Amino acid sequence: MPRSDAPAAAWRERGGLLQEERLLALGLRHGFAAKRAGDMACAPQRRRAAAALGLPEPLLLKQVHGTAILRAAPENAGREADGWLIDAPGVCAAVYAADCVPLFLWSDDGRLAGVFHAGWRGTAAGMAKAAVAAFAARGVGPERLSAALGPHAGPCCYRVGPELEKEFPASAFARRDGGLCLDLGAENRRQLAAAGVPAGALGAPAPCTICEPESYHSFRRDGRGARMLALLSIDR
Repeated sequence: MPRSDAPAAAWRERGGLLQEERLLALGLRHGFAAKRAGDMACAPQRRRAAAALGLPEPLLLKQVHGTAILRAAPENAGREADGWLIDAPGVCAAVYAADCVPLFLWSDDGRLAGVFHAGWRGTAAGMAKAAVAAFAARGVGPERLSAALGPHAGPCCYRVGPELEKEFPASAFARRDGGLCLDLGAENRRQLAAAGVPAGALGAPAPCTICEPESYHSFRRDGRGARMLALLSIDR
């Protein structure tokens, strides 16, 4: 079901890689490897996506739908976590997504940035709040942060059962055609705002992965495990 009410997105596609205007303006190399970039579960395609951004092979995590966040360093690659905090240049950190929220968060000077994976479990556990806390632990308060949510399952299509109502506030749901739909984007943005990130720094709502089959892989829609990838690096 297409989203007829979606505002103009802050994401722009270049050769299968989506980039966010504010990250570009700050000079942070990043991208969201969408369907045209291939299946990011394939190592050669991951390397090509990173190389297109001028980045080395990305560091990956064993994602477990939690809130653990690690420093982006080679020794942490493959460990169980769902987020990276990047504090040094020369490192490319990435998280997989295929309907879950890929969350980018960065400081106003571009010297500290992070990329995080938030599906419904991670969102319910407070990944967005944990990400803000990780910056605060490094001396960067929420008032200095900006955020961008990449493409993810939207409230137009993400149907869930009533058992999830106990996991989220009422504001995280929409009712469509007699069913219950979860708004992961709204809930992550609510958590970021509650943690102190300025409302004007939360970015525009992102496209829905489920209702745009030509643009995005979607596990919910397709029932198979093709992956997309959110990549981020800093140069300062």
